Amino acid sequence: MLVCDGMSVHATPEIEDLGRAEFGGVHRRMLELADSIRSGASAGKIWFVEHESVYTAGRATPKEQVTAGIVPIERGGQITYHGPGQLVVYPILPLPKRDVRAWLKSLEAFGVAICGHFGLEGVPSVDGTGVFVDGRKVASIGVAIRRWTNLHGISINVAMDLEPFHRIRPCGLDPEMMSDLSRESGRAISLDDAKQAARESVGTLLGIA
Repeated sequence: MLVCDGMSVHATPEIEDLGRAEFGGVHRRMLELADSIRSGASAGKIWFVEHESVYTAGRATPKEQVTAGIVPIERGGQITYHGPGQLVVYPILPLPKRDVRAWLKSLEAFGVAICGHFGLEGVPSVDGTGVFVDGRKVASIGVAIRRWTNLHGISINVAMDLEPFHRIRPCGLDPEMMSDLSRESGRAISLDDAKQAARESVGTLLGIA
């Protein structure tokens, strides 16, 4: 058990693999879990999930871009895509300390550590929104903080069909910048491989590595 800023948080929270799941149901469960954390009924969890195809729009998305079929949500950032071949990690937890910038850096460090498991040199973005390998984006970050509890998290492109990114400007970027771990490493990386790397990197996320 760690005590940070007067709050108790588990050093190694439970990791739950949700498998492949539709975004809406996971989002509802996320909001319910966050309420349980704030009421003291839960210490939180880290979820792994592979979403069915969906576009979501964060708070920074221009209104004219939120068209039919795009789901507006409370996280920061703009439009992005989630779909098969992508590992989304949702750490629904109290922040280790009350510092949002430090939390974003921890999420980036987590993404960089996962890249390192596959011999890739991940580079964090300058604004806390992702991880790049050789100038191409392999992980995207978007969160919402409610009473110092984290919602949403980081999506790691593992082995994806990148075409859906070309229908939008993902996080406001040129879609040509999007890539995945398999392409960057030159070999097939499975979602299970990425999940294992994420499990081994959780200490980096929580600042206990």
